[in-house]
Amino acid sequence: MGIRLAMKKELMGLEHSDMLTADDVRAHLAQQVKEDTERGFSVISKFNDTHSQLVSGLKTKQSELVFERHRLFNEVLYKRQSVDAWLNNQSSG
Repeated sequence: MGIRLAMKKELMGLEHSDMLTADDVRAHLAQQVKEDTERGFSVISKFNDTHSQLVSGLKTKQSELVFERHRLFNEVLYKRQSVDAWLNNQSSG
C-alpha cells in the first residue's frame, strides 16, 4: 500500500471500522478466491463493474453490497458483511 493511500485511510478513520474501500474489497475478494483464478477474475470484474456504477451515481442490481459515501472524501465505502454476502451470492450463482 502506498503512503498516500495509507494516509487517506487513516484520515478517513477506517482502521478499526467494518468499512472497506474499493481497493480493500478487491484485496479481500482476491484473498477469498485465490485458489481459483478464473473465478477470482470473474468476481473482481463484477465488483469493478458495480463499483463503477456506484461511483458514477447509477443504480445497480447488486442489492447485497451495502455502501455509503465518506462525508469528507466522498469515497464509496462498503460494509465488510455485505461484501462477504455478495461474494457468497456470486459463488452460488
